[in-house]
Amino acid sequence: MTTVSVPDELKDRRELMKTLILAYIGLKQPRVHLGDIGEELGVSLQAVHNYVKELIEEGYVEKKGRAEYVLTDKGAERALESVNNIRRFSTRVAEELGKQMTWAAIAAEDIEKGDTVYLYLEDGILYASKSKKTSAKAVAKADAKEGQDVPVTNIEGEIPGLERGEVVFVCIPSVREGGTRKIDMEKLKELLEEEDYDLIGAVGTAARAALNMMEVEPDLKFGVISGAIMAAMKGLRALVLVTSPMLRRAKEKAERRGVKYRIEYV
Repeated sequence: MTTVSVPDELKDRRELMKTLILAYIGLKQPRVHLGDIGEELGVSLQAVHNYVKELIEEGYVEKKGRAEYVLTDKGAERALESVNNIRRFSTRVAEELGKQMTWAAIAAEDIEKGDTVYLYLEDGILYASKSKKTSAKAVAKADAKEGQDVPVTNIEGEIPGLERGEVVFVCIPSVREGGTRKIDMEKLKELLEEEDYDLIGAVGTAARAALNMMEVEPDLKFGVISGAIMAAMKGLRALVLVTSPMLRRAKEKAERRGVKYRIEYV
């Protein structure tokens, strides 16, 4: 069983709240309303005030004026270190849970339920084989003929070729914000052409319209965000146009699965 150390920031609720407040201030500085922090974190204004007062006394936060707070260099370093500790922990947990889940593979030969199989990737497709031994093994949960899909679980070891890919979320204005009329089409064209993507998708009417204007046919049309994330988990690179109201959900999904992503705005 893999041992995963829980970071100190998650062991102590007080330290976790201070980490979250530092992160919030870092994102919103210098105009920071304590009431907004309380609403975001689900705690009272008085509690936020006490936390911020403590952070100021510890030299992590500096108050500049009314509703104006900034991180000191010391505070920025602590926030970054704490967020990275949590990120590493969550990524590790996501990886371990992913191994315990049932994965779908293609049977490289006839397989029977209960067989120990070895896993490998070819062109982004996961294969299960009894004879081709690799560093990753699993247990078949059903019978399968050669070429048929087979569910596998209890994955052990690293799957060869399973290097984490990336999802590039290209955020565009929603229809209410102007849609394609507000897009920097030249920048969008550069993003589409500057790198090779294994998959391209669009979420939302304006996003699909933008691809139409670029004469690009999306590979992903349904379940786009989940499909792009799964592709990244199998080592592929995906670009997804997403309208601004959908961006937060897309980020949350990627973070839950421990998938690398970046955001571009056009």
